[in-house]
Amino acid sequence: MSLAAILSSALLALASTSADVCVPPCTLIQVAEDGSYSASVPRQGSRSTPSIEANVIGFSSFDIDGDGIEERVVIDDRESAFGSVSAVFFDVSSGDAFVAFQCQASTVETALDDCVTWYSGLVAADIAAGLDRVQTSTRTDGALDWETQHLLIPNVTTTASMLLAIQSVDLARAQLALATESEEALSALKSALLFREQRALRFTFAD
Repeated sequence: MSLAAILSSALLALASTSADVCVPPCTLIQVAEDGSYSASVPRQGSRSTPSIEANVIGFSSFDIDGDGIEERVVIDDRESAFGSVSAVFFDVSSGDAFVAFQCQASTVETALDDCVTWYSGLVAADIAAGLDRVQTSTRTDGALDWETQHLLIPNVTTTASMLLAIQSVDLARAQLALATESEEALSALKSALLFREQRALRFTFAD
């Protein structure tokens, strides 16, 4: 086992006793030989989230999506132009683990504040304005300038798809609340959670 995996396992062993990291429904963070990690709920038949290729360096919890249940947050060592770490929020409100959001952050200590700022920045009016800029830029004949091609389009499109995924979860939760114990509504919620996970795993800003 690599040194990174050993250190990650030690951190996880300590964290498993912390009510801040593991409260019902409990989240199990699984660390692979190469130090990559995923999350699941420790019960028979539960799913595991896709593996994140990074080393775990910290834990926290925070309700970033406003559903009243705190997401379990893993801070890892992925660097970017925005800072030295990244943070991944795992949602276990449905009884299974799903990635709810991930973001690039400056430091372990500021990761939650950084990510809340990113999440709060997913505003429909701002995204619509960005899409208008994309539409205007791409209607002009000739090659796109570097900023439009490599910054504007990637950032606006990934942000728009992330907001759409978040809103789909909010809608599915509202429908489930109106149809108590409906298997169809619960299935729709899990489909929305899976869609949000897929978008969250792709959500990064171009440097």
